[in-house]
Amino acid sequence: MRFIDFRLVPPNGGFHPAERVVGEDPTIRRVAIHQFRTLDDGTAVAMFESVGDAARAAELLEAEPSVHSFDIATTGGDRLYAHCHVDVADGVARVFGIAERHELVLDMPMRYAERGGLEIRAIGKYETFRDAMQEIPESVAFTLLRTGEYAPGAEGFFQRLTPRQQETLRTAVEVGYYQEPRRVTYQDIADRMHISAGTVGEHLRKIEAKILTNVVPERQPRAVTDGSGER
Repeated sequence: MRFIDFRLVPPNGGFHPAERVVGEDPTIRRVAIHQFRTLDDGTAVAMFESVGDAARAAELLEAEPSVHSFDIATTGGDRLYAHCHVDVADGVARVFGIAERHELVLDMPMRYAERGGLEIRAIGKYETFRDAMQEIPESVAFTLLRTGEYAPGAEGFFQRLTPRQQETLRTAVEVGYYQEPRRVTYQDIADRMHISAGTVGEHLRKIEAKILTNVVPERQPRAVTDGSGER
């Protein structure tokens, strides 16, 4: 069983009008899609994670014609989750239906990248990946990030790191950076890798951010807005 990490970038800043209109607002930053499931009636339910003004997000979703209903919850601070019942455009159905048609499992969440792109991990057989990639619309930019044998748990987190980040983390562990009391500095790691101490620090901060966001559970959500009116 293998995994493939890839990035899809849509031509107009988003795969669906609901998340695109939110992403275009300067007070809100899109973070991830935790769920996107099509229903038998041709609509879909989705869970979007963002950071920003929950009241403004509610205004935008309320005004978006493709949104049938929504519910927004926050976990403290400015992080918000929007559970939406939406119409499904042909392009969205084509992209998100690829995994179902080819028996691939998407390792959620799908995380946002620049220009409304999504970084996605799919799990399955190599031959299945090859066939599925042929169905990605030409209007959607595809970038292969990494691939390898799938390992759940801690090894799975390690696989999500870039090769340079993996090398930095291995070196940090080998030289004792994470031992207590800590006597190893960024410079010690940098000398071993022949890079600058600043680059080591940048790599380790990105590594810790990737791992900790998958380990630390979210706060219990608190509902703040309900746009339940059906259109």
